[in-house]
Amino acid sequence: MKAQISFVEFLTSILIFITFVGYFSLQILVFVPSYINEITGERLRSEAFQLSELLINDPGQPLNWHLDFLNAERIGLSDHTLNRTNLLSGAKISVLNSKCQENYDNIKSLLGTDYDFLILLIEGGTGELKINCHPTVTKFRQFNTTIKRVVAYNEDGTIKYGEMILQVW
Repeated sequence: MKAQISFVEFLTSILIFITFVGYFSLQILVFVPSYINEITGERLRSEAFQLSELLINDPGQPLNWHLDFLNAERIGLSDHTLNRTNLLSGAKISVLNSKCQENYDNIKSLLGTDYDFLILLIEGGTGELKINCHPTVTKFRQFNTTIKRVVAYNEDGTIKYGEMILQVW
């Protein structure tokens, strides 16, 4: 006996195969863009958290970069003299704020990021804005993320509290 298949059976099997391939292709086309969006969002959240960690818990390189800004290799706001977690230096805060107003791109390169960002430091008691660092020309991307952190900072020997808001896009 020879295995024989009729034309109708062959056509039916081809149509079933094409239907399955079409269905799976459509599912992949629907799934992949949302998957890529999630990956982009996670990458952006990771970058924002890394920047906040760098600013809050790293004193920068050299440790006293705020005294000689031209030789700074990396900026961080941690007060290295008291060696406490999440305690920022008031002097470094003021230098970062003034230098960011002058040259945002230089601050961006010292932080080592390709993303644009906004850094705000708001004093807890008065609501005074201690840092307002943002690009002069804002180019918004499809994704952005915001990290809010409670910090303490040493201002002329007095410990004050505030909220640091870091938005990355």
